[in-house]
Amino acid sequence: MLGQGCCRAVLARGPCAEVTRCSCGHIHLAVGPVTLRLEEDVLRALGHTLVEAIQQLEAPPAHEADASEPQAPTAAHGAPGGGWKQ
Repeated sequence: MLGQGCCRAVLARGPCAEVTRCSCGHIHLAVGPVTLRLEEDVLRALGHTLVEAIQQLEAPPAHEADASEPQAPTAAHGAPGGGWKQ
């Protein structure tokens, strides 16, 4: 509920969320039927956390990344360059 004399300006709107700033200074993050009232620095920290999570989702799983890179020979298989490592 808006306080007396408060009005909101839309900062961003997407298909599943909306961010508004109230004239009294609060930031409102609405996701579906849930609205969070945040301080500006908390909104920024949340944004960084979400970006990090998205990057992790887009990165290939560790076992796939390891399989795609050629592995250097180990002591059992010889050192790089064809020589044996003792």
